[in-house]
Amino acid sequence: MAMASPRRSDRGRRPAPSGLAMRNDAGTHEVTVERALNQWAVTVTSLADGRMITQDFFSRRWEAVARAEDFLRLLNRSEPPPGW
Repeated sequence: MAMASPRRSDRGRRPAPSGLAMRNDAGTHEVTVERALNQWAVTVTSLADGRMITQDFFSRRWEAVARAEDFLRLLNRSEPPPGW
């Protein structure tokens, strides 16, 4: 008969990091990073009408936070991208 292995002590572990919400400088859009479907979801939402603009999923939190910062940089641009 196989014995169950003892449970590891969770005392030294931190709880899973919570989500992150940021707004662009004009206050028109919100970018959130949160846990969804066993992945990290980055969601851009329009604050005027609550419409979801885009959503992207990542397996690592740091990748999701980096993408959220990229979205904020794009939303804060005062000039159109080259070629427009």
